[in-house]
Amino acid sequence: MKRLLQYSALITSLAGCSSDNDKAGAYDQSNYVSPEQQAEDRANELRERLGERYGQEAARYALQIFENGRRIREHPQKRPQIDGLEKRIRGQFPLITPPRLFGFIDEPREAENLAQLYQARARVLEKSRKDHIELPMSFIIAALCNEGHSLDVDRNSSATGGFANYGLDTFGSEFTKIAARGYLPDSFRNRFRTSEHFNEQHRRVTSANFERKEDAFEAFVATLAHRQYLFQEDLGRNGINVEAIPREQILFFTYKYYNGGPNSIERLLQRKSAQALDAFYQRTITIGSTGNAYVVLAGHLWLEQSGATDPHPEGKYWWSRE
Repeated sequence: MKRLLQYSALITSLAGCSSDNDKAGAYDQSNYVSPEQQAEDRANELRERLGERYGQEAARYALQIFENGRRIREHPQKRPQIDGLEKRIRGQFPLITPPRLFGFIDEPREAENLAQLYQARARVLEKSRKDHIELPMSFIIAALCNEGHSLDVDRNSSATGGFANYGLDTFGSEFTKIAARGYLPDSFRNRFRTSEHFNEQHRRVTSANFERKEDAFEAFVATLAHRQYLFQEDLGRNGINVEAIPREQILFFTYKYYNGGPNSIERLLQRKSAQALDAFYQRTITIGSTGNAYVVLAGHLWLEQSGATDPHPEGKYWWSRE
């Protein structure tokens, strides 16, 4: 009987502990925040922080692109749709494999890069509108990824080195011309320091190291804009109507001018023919700055045609029609 009473007391004690735990659980339950609500709270905090630093428009764009990435990544038709897109691009450019850039723009931790890049692009395009410069975000992202690792948040590399990460080999010596065109303010010279390097041709070049990553982004976009302007100027000097050059080819030659230098198609231009430019473009050469231009253009088309960088995607793509 004594042992039975001991068991009874133990059960009562355990029951009491259980009752206390239930009360604690009820208290915790009243403060429970669902994973969905936590995700929304984090998104709001990120939107507020990005908006304060880069403006509300840049913040909205960055978060929209992340949301595009999530929807593409989670869509059940992702694999066949992406495979089909890549097959079409490879059909257009034989021997060129489209770079898979999706992984650099589909996570919340990558949103700040996108906001910085959006702000940089907006500033440069506002100043270069008079020259009819066109630089889609998809093209800028593809060009950046071909030049270095500035968009790779997992890579420990210098985010402000113009030579190593942005291909800005001659920015230090080219800045005066870019500023003269109005694409960057004269005061921008206070946001970088020149640095001397040897390029792939073993020639000494004057590049730049920047104060902040967003400064490097702005310099990169401004240099792309300037190279596109130089290409258009070369067309005019050789009697070629810029309106006769398709949009894809303008972007292709913009990057060739960036990667290979403004004199990289001098002989081609001397033929004074849009048809000659088209014939060159259709050849799909895989080496040098020409090969790099195809890789960048393929990456741009991948991002653009998938809808990954579209700020207003609803109803336009296989992943946004539901």
